Amino acid sequence: MTNLCLAKFNPDELLECHVYATLNVMRSLKDNFFWVPELTNENFWELLFYAIVLHDIGKCATGFQKDPKNWGYRHEVLSTPFVEFLDYGEDEKNMIALAILTHHKYIDELKNSQMLPRLYYGVYKNKIKELLENKGYLINFYFPRIEDWELRIFRKKLKKFNLPKNWEEKIGNYNFNELLDWYDENVREKKTELIFLKGLLNACDHLASAGEYSILTLPNLKERIFEKISNLRELQEKLLFIKRNAILKAPTGYGKTEAALLWSYTNLDSVRKRYPNRVFYILPYKVSINAMYERLKSYLPEGGMVALLHSSSQYYLYVSGYEYRRLTNLYRKIYSPMKVLTPFQIMKAFFGVGFYEMELSELAKSLLIFDEIHVYEPNIIGIILGMLDILVNGYKAKALIMSATLPTFLEELFKETLKAEDVKFEKEDPDEFTRHRVRVVDGNVFDIIQNLELNKNFFIFGEIKLEKPVLIVCNTVDRAIEVYKYLKNKKFKVLLIHGRFTYGDRERLEKEVRKNIEHYDFIVSTQVIEVSLDISFNSILSEPAPLDALIQRFGRVNRHGWKDGVIKDVYVLTEGSERDKYVYKEWMVKNTLKVLQEINEELLRESKIQDYLDEVYKDSNKIIKSIMSAKDTTIDIFNSLKPLYSSENEERFYELFQGLEVIPIKYIGKVNELIDQRRYIEIYKYMVPLSISKYFSIKEKLGDVFRYEPKLKSVIASLKYDSELGLLLDNIDMDEDQWIM
Repeated sequence: MTNLCLAKFNPDELLECHVYATLNVMRSLKDNFFWVPELTNENFWELLFYAIVLHDIGKCATGFQKDPKNWGYRHEVLSTPFVEFLDYGEDEKNMIALAILTHHKYIDELKNSQMLPRLYYGVYKNKIKELLENKGYLINFYFPRIEDWELRIFRKKLKKFNLPKNWEEKIGNYNFNELLDWYDENVREKKTELIFLKGLLNACDHLASAGEYSILTLPNLKERIFEKISNLRELQEKLLFIKRNAILKAPTGYGKTEAALLWSYTNLDSVRKRYPNRVFYILPYKVSINAMYERLKSYLPEGGMVALLHSSSQYYLYVSGYEYRRLTNLYRKIYSPMKVLTPFQIMKAFFGVGFYEMELSELAKSLLIFDEIHVYEPNIIGIILGMLDILVNGYKAKALIMSATLPTFLEELFKETLKAEDVKFEKEDPDEFTRHRVRVVDGNVFDIIQNLELNKNFFIFGEIKLEKPVLIVCNTVDRAIEVYKYLKNKKFKVLLIHGRFTYGDRERLEKEVRKNIEHYDFIVSTQVIEVSLDISFNSILSEPAPLDALIQRFGRVNRHGWKDGVIKDVYVLTEGSERDKYVYKEWMVKNTLKVLQEINEELLRESKIQDYLDEVYKDSNKIIKSIMSAKDTTIDIFNSLKPLYSSENEERFYELFQGLEVIPIKYIGKVNELIDQRRYIEIYKYMVPLSISKYFSIKEKLGDVFRYEPKLKSVIASLKYDSELGLLLDNIDMDEDQWIM
């Protein structure tokens, strides 16, 4: 009696069923990603077909079938020798073999685990014997399926797989040394083919394992837009006819999102009235990504059409009532045609992090929309430019750069890299969107709030007239806490929002502001307010910051006033706090105040903002040098990547860009309860996000206040936490009663 071979366990899935499911994903890619052979070679889909057909044959080994978790060997090593029976040249067979060999572990990982039979073949030959114990299944059930699969995928028999009589001997004597020598000699020349072959093998395998057998493609985006918008604005209409890279500068509230979707429609490729290219909508902040996810879903409500990707996206999906486990799994695969994400999710591929070959394969021929591009630090701008240089020139991608405030020097850097078209006003008057009058106030925030008097719905001090609810924006969390405490002690109705709250408290506070903003006298915040809340305040008092940051803050005030010609005053202080120098470059703030002093008590006209920005950044040579250095480094790192090898830059990437989340010690008991109840996703409620730089600065200041707790798989912060104030950095919480282990 012939044994059947399983590819998956619990629930069980036969090998031929899993492979056919994986081939169905490949067929979906083949029918839509027509550009892949153009970037690789003309018979790419055949090579991928046979990589899929052969990739899991090693699972037929009896040891794997009995106990896959404790078998102690790699099934892909046993699958690799079957490429010997393909009727292709040496190069093509070796590329297929390498894709199969590395579809779970990279070459260096296999070497380090001594799984590769390069010197001692004894263990390998014993595992081959295990495989041959199930040769009846392969000969009678599995291999006869191959010609049928060829017919279904290619509508013809390829007949490229032919077993010789001595096939058992040949797989036992397969020469892995020759394969790896070929890799070393040809990796540079075959880099792109190897990236796509491994990348799309992983993509097909992962999606089939998730229970989906085809990718989604976009509908007609123009039709979706026109269902909601009857008349296009000038810049929206211009982008509808631009079939190339572009740069769009438009005021807040103009409709840049719709403009971006119209540009996408024009630049997408059409396959049977569907649009297969992947669209990446890239934003800097998680809160704005969450909001954009909901907005794009209003145009694309079909399940899975829009994906959400950032470090805490699973928690957002959970608290929003979505099917978070399934969606989180699918969103990280090649399934969804539109993804809303941070640039760091894309950067991973260029630093060789994770399944980077799969990410690069998906980025080919994609459309990349960078919104709010101005907010990034120079090194991040440089990395983005480096990525775009590679993707546009090597992977046929296109890009749209968008911002409400983009200094000319930055615009020129993007133009140079992208050869992009600048989309400008010609008919519409940008001053139609003017809705603020600048008022510069001498002194710091306490000079003002200590002297305010209430008159009906206004707080007044001299010439200052702040209409409730007032937004006070500080540059640091510590300063915001000080201001909040003062106003609270004065019995004002005040609420505090900043980035050092737990996710649960941050969600609660933002809901409260959206629901009950009119009940408050003051909302005190940091720069998180620039992107986090889609609500409109009546007035603002802001600490000094670079002009582009201030304009973002002003955008929270009188948001839709331009529609009715309403103008509101925006107040900017001349002094911040001592700690501001760690947040913003002093020369940027100094130049900004100089510009604002010159237009004090005048309208902040949209038509003049570009001139003001260029005046602030007139001494931009150091910034440009920093940006270009980061761009060159990014390209060098990418060029040094060896496909099918893990990257030496992975640890460096996480050190540079990845933040971390800590759990205040007061919640350790609650988190332990959640773990015992297996309610893992709810642990996010008690996590506070910290940047790596903030983490190390706290350690330097306060000592060893962080420790990793294995059971929680989290970092515990021995710092006081207050649900009203957030994580406090001036008090170490070492209460013994709270050390529940």
